[in-house]
Amino acid sequence: MISCSQGSSGSDASVDEKKRRRMISNRESARRSRMKKQKQLQDLTTEIGTLERQKNEIVQACSAKTQNHLVLRSENEALLAEKMALTNRLNNINSVVWKFNESGWSLRDRSEVQEPWQVHSPSQQIMTSCTDMFRI
Repeated sequence: MISCSQGSSGSDASVDEKKRRRMISNRESARRSRMKKQKQLQDLTTEIGTLERQKNEIVQACSAKTQNHLVLRSENEALLAEKMALTNRLNNINSVVWKFNESGWSLRDRSEVQEPWQVHSPSQQIMTSCTDMFRI
């Protein structure tokens, strides 16, 4: 009977050894799994930081472009207003010229009328620009 008890002890030892090896293997697997999850978490944290920096750069670029757009829009509105004023002025000048031509009256026909840039004598000339002469 002694041999039976030794046989069962031997098989118990091999079962215990298998359990011990499986337990060690499970611990190693769990450790690898935890390390993998920790690495994934670190990678995601790094990616979050990168994406936040990129987002901030995009927001700053968008703000700069929006500000530039507002400046250009304001300049465009000012130029359009100036264009309208100059167009009205040109139309007024053209109207005066048209009325002058329609009247058949010519400065060259009238000896008493001086040139517009002369005051009382040819020696006293007024220096004016074309825009000042035609300002209405």
